[in-house]
Amino acid sequence: MTEEARVPILAAAVACWAVLWTLLLNVVPAGARGRNHIITLNAAHGVVSTVSSTITLYYGLDTTVSVAVSLSYFLVDLVAMVHADGLRNLLSLRQSRLMDYAHHVFSLYWGLVLFVNEATVCDASFGNAYVWMQTNEVSTGFYNWYRLTDSTVAGALFASSFFLSRVAFNTIYIIPRVTTQCQPLYVLGCSPFFVLQYAWFYMIARKLSSSAPVDKKSPQVEHRVGAENKKDA
Repeated sequence: MTEEARVPILAAAVACWAVLWTLLLNVVPAGARGRNHIITLNAAHGVVSTVSSTITLYYGLDTTVSVAVSLSYFLVDLVAMVHADGLRNLLSLRQSRLMDYAHHVFSLYWGLVLFVNEATVCDASFGNAYVWMQTNEVSTGFYNWYRLTDSTVAGALFASSFFLSRVAFNTIYIIPRVTTQCQPLYVLGCSPFFVLQYAWFYMIARKLSSSAPVDKKSPQVEHRVGAENKKDA
């Protein structure tokens, strides 16, 4: 099948998945915090994207369905984000939110570009770099589980899976293969995605370190230190 013939099929698949994502967004109650439906959508995409990309890579399947899963999600979620934030307020949003927007726009653009040029971008033995990037979504389900429940277990699973999939796996496997088996222009184009993962992990690490409990001296130790200070004075 030619690349030109695959594009209409991708468009149809994106439309079908977009309907499913939109349905999920409207069926799940927003909850007391008004965001449960968004969190559920994000979690569902993380699971479906991870499963579809893994199956596609393992069995060497056509990438249309896997790519459509994420393109449709990023499109639906981007519209929901703009609707929630307000178009006029986009430039005044906090840094982490702007990073979400950058991630979505990047994923939409390069997902389409890498699909259309799939036959020439990377070596056939590697396949579509976008599908490999989709495997990073394995941490998303745990992240949104944590957002819904504040579970310590979910938080630990998110932090560990984020490091293993988006830092370790990218650094050890995906980035070396992209740089050696893909065209230089597309290597440059994919680099912001990998940089963003490192930036996110840095932010996660900072948040974890700032929320870590600080050991406090017992009253007996504080009393002893105070007495010694008075004696020295």
